[in-house]
Amino acid sequence: MSLNLMVLLLLVSLNMLSCDELKEEKKALLVIRDSLSSSANLHENWTDSPCIGNQSRWKGIICSNWHVVQIILEDFNLRGSLPSTCLQKVPFLKHLNLGNNSVLGLLPNLTNLVFLEQVLLSYNHFSGPIPLEYAHGLPNLKVLELQENYLDGQIPSFDQPALTSFNVSYNHLWGTIPETSALQRFSDSSFDNNSDLCGKSLDKLCPSSPPAGPSSAPYPSVIPQGSAAAKHEHIDQVRVIVLIVASGAILLLVIISIFLVYNKGGILLELGQET
Repeated sequence: MSLNLMVLLLLVSLNMLSCDELKEEKKALLVIRDSLSSSANLHENWTDSPCIGNQSRWKGIICSNWHVVQIILEDFNLRGSLPSTCLQKVPFLKHLNLGNNSVLGLLPNLTNLVFLEQVLLSYNHFSGPIPLEYAHGLPNLKVLELQENYLDGQIPSFDQPALTSFNVSYNHLWGTIPETSALQRFSDSSFDNNSDLCGKSLDKLCPSSPPAGPSSAPYPSVIPQGSAAAKHEHIDQVRVIVLIVASGAILLLVIISIFLVYNKGGILLELGQET
């Protein structure tokens, strides 16, 4: 086989691989479009291929060399749940911004997005823990903004050298803030309003034993009204009351029965004596 033919076959293979990647990127973005409602009417705009060279055809999408490198949908009035793995099919993504929307559910899975530098998901309704891959699978992460959500669990050990902006305030996180060199760069405002966080970053001593998770007693000490635990506790209380009332009723019936039997016996005795 000649050298020219080998080079040609290699170029064809690379071109086919690139086409497959572009198709997967488009599919991933269409999953996002179909999973979320938006005031920007993405269903009409996100139709053909998102990228032509370095130019984007789609709102909120920025392209480079035919690939999607930025998804910026801040203030798009997004509503709904984001499929967790859809972004893994956008391998050249550098900037993800879904801030100031109403997206709910778990934070998206960003595994293997090694080029990702900025993740802005603040002011939404995300819940659940911060995924470990955010700390250990994003080597080039510079900005992480997760404030004003409903996240719980502990903060992973972020230690990316490039991390210069970090905010997880106004969530429901708990436990000790990891004392990594990266996280110690940030002031207490990055961790504010997580009532059960502790550590050097907050000048708040942690208890000698690790705090229990939110689902363990006695943490948290107050059971939220309307929660499953509160409902079970209410059911248990009702059962106890029913048992007490039932026991009292049975006891009362026994006493009445004894009384009637005793009185009946006395009456019969009197009748016998009279006869």
